[in-house]
Amino acid sequence: MSSERKKITDLINIPGFTFSFELTPNICEDEINALEMSPVFFSVTWHAKAHQCKNLEIDPLQTVRLLKSKGKNVLLHLTCDMLRMSYLDQLLIFLKEQDICNLFVILGDNYNPDTSDFKSTTELIKYIREKTGDYFCIGIAGFPDCSDEKLLQLKQKLENGADFIVTQAFFEPEVLKKFIEQCENCGIKAPILPGVFLFENYDQLAKFLNMCKGKVSDNFVNIIKSKEQSGAPCSEVIKKMVQDLKEQININHFHFFTMNKMQSVCNLIKQLG
Repeated sequence: MSSERKKITDLINIPGFTFSFELTPNICEDEINALEMSPVFFSVTWHAKAHQCKNLEIDPLQTVRLLKSKGKNVLLHLTCDMLRMSYLDQLLIFLKEQDICNLFVILGDNYNPDTSDFKSTTELIKYIREKTGDYFCIGIAGFPDCSDEKLLQLKQKLENGADFIVTQAFFEPEVLKKFIEQCENCGIKAPILPGVFLFENYDQLAKFLNMCKGKVSDNFVNIIKSKEQSGAPCSEVIKKMVQDLKEQININHFHFFTMNKMQSVCNLIKQLG
């Protein structure tokens, strides 16, 4: 049975502490069935170079179908990379038939403009709006510590139809606080969902930062290495960060990049109460 169609901008306004999980399409059904918590939505990643937008049976869409069949709210990633207009037209029809109304629109890793009909995220957002009006709730990526130029590009995406922002993972509360302040100063009023990555050791953190081209302060690295040497769990750092953001600036929704390790995130959420 499909869940009632709900937009992300409504789901994140549910009173109290809420959370959502990012999954990759290689998640298996048993892992979803075993989940002991109920995120308000699941996002599903989209790696165009892997599936090449061949048809409507690609892995991300099969995962979307699976989640919808279990009554889950879904946010589907969509990249400009390798995206042709003819395929997008079919995809938008398919998503409406599946009662999926949430998209997370990004450029895509190693984007090649020669293999796409869309030269920017803004262009893709505008096209979706022209074709479907306000049916879709559209999210975009926000990068803390970005330049003023990138901030203006973020604002342009919102002015052309995006509805909310999900940040790249960050690891210190001050990073998000500064980003929110920068957004407010340039007139960005859209909801900002903090992206959180839970890591268990320094190697996991380093691999994640390399993958997403993120960065942390030297002081943070020293804290993590010190915890490893003392045998203390690195997850305590993320737990404290989330608690600080909840208490200090009243953030109530967090989006977890799970890498399909949902149980570890569930354990953290239990500790957060």
